[in-house]
Amino acid sequence: MFTPLVDILRCPNAHDETWLVASIDRSEDRDIREGTLGCPVCLAEYPIREGVVRFAEVESLPPTTQREEDAVRLAAALDLTEARMTAVLQGVWGGLAPIVRGMSPAQLLLVNPPAGIASGDGVSIVQATTAPLARGSADAVAFDATASDAMIESLVASLKGGGRMLGPAKTAVPEELTELARDDEVWVAQLAPGTTSSPIQLKRRPAE
Repeated sequence: MFTPLVDILRCPNAHDETWLVASIDRSEDRDIREGTLGCPVCLAEYPIREGVVRFAEVESLPPTTQREEDAVRLAAALDLTEARMTAVLQGVWGGLAPIVRGMSPAQLLLVNPPAGIASGDGVSIVQATTAPLARGSADAVAFDATASDAMIESLVASLKGGGRMLGPAKTAVPEELTELARDDEVWVAQLAPGTTSSPIQLKRRPAE
């Protein structure tokens, strides 16, 4: 887990949104390899193992074939051109992360990627039933047909104004977004610039 991305992670439990606190046991460069993220509100703890933050036990998808043309298409659709960007890739899209990182400087945060994808070198991984992200924290998002309604809702909430989202053609474009393009397989849509989800007041647990 890339250390600066800890700032956009949030506890998925039902309470006021708050930062998580990292306890680091082992790190390499700026990546946390072993440690724990703790919630100061509900005191939940989420282990980090081999760079993967486990918010929930989720069965990994089977390994996928990584094709360069698919990675080029994904990077172009999401406009992943700047190093300051954070793109969230859910499900099978995470299987393209190693190739995408070879052509884009953007940080990639994978949610439940296929087996065999490793954390590190600009790729961070979380396992969760919904995207454990702060509202308006992601520059771009892609989700696949395995995403639940709750997962899609949380991914939309994480998108910044002006950010792009890619989804399966058979899934409806979220009403908050404007469709930009589509083909037989996917659509690409955008959240209007200056638009954000309803703000949530960040709260720290009072000192005891």
